[in-house]
Amino acid sequence: MDGLTLNRLEKDAAEFDVFDSYVYERTYFEILSFFQDVRILQESHLILFAQIIYGSMPTMVNINLKNTDRLLTILSKARDGVEVNLEEIRAIKEYINNSLVGTSKLLHFLNPTMYAIWDSRIHRYITGKTTSYGIGDVQTYISYLERIRDISSQDGYNKLHQKIAKHFDYEIQPSRVMEIIMFQTDKQMKNLRKL
Repeated sequence: MDGLTLNRLEKDAAEFDVFDSYVYERTYFEILSFFQDVRILQESHLILFAQIIYGSMPTMVNINLKNTDRLLTILSKARDGVEVNLEEIRAIKEYINNSLVGTSKLLHFLNPTMYAIWDSRIHRYITGKTTSYGIGDVQTYISYLERIRDISSQDGYNKLHQKIAKHFDYEIQPSRVMEIIMFQTDKQMKNLRKL
C-alpha cells in the first residue's frame, strides 16, 4: 500500500477539480440510504443488493445463494460494525460474481464507516499496474482498509476531508473521500494518456 499516502492524496486533490463531471453524487446517496434503511437482512435483500450494486457496473450479476444463512450472518455482522475476516470476505465474494469489486461495494453500502469501495481505478491508483492482475486478492483489500484507517487518523487528514466533504449535503466517510480522489485522479490520468 505504499502508493496510498496522505501527501499523495493532498497533492492529487489540489491538482484537479474533484467534481468535474462527477455524476455519482446523487445516486450514491440514494443507494446508501436504501441499504441503511434495511434493518433485518433477508434472502430477498441479497438479490436486491446484488442487482443494485451491479446496476452501475458493466458486468451482469451472477448470484450464488447456496449458503444464504451464513451470508446473511456475515453481512449482518458487517452492517452492525463487526469487522469481517478474510474467510468471511471470501464467502461474500463467492455470492456476488466471485468479485471483490462487487463485494467491496456491498460492504461499503452496508457500513461505509468500516468498508471502502475497491475497483480497477483504485487498484491502478495504488499499485500503478495497468492491468487488473491482483484486483481480486482479499488480503490486498484488507490491507487497503487498514491503510485508509491509518491515513484518516493522521494529522492533516481533516483538512483534506473538509475540502471534499464541503461539496456534499450529507456526511461522507474518510473511505469515500479517499475513493473520490483516487477515482477522479485515475480517470483524469487515463484521459491524459489518450491524448
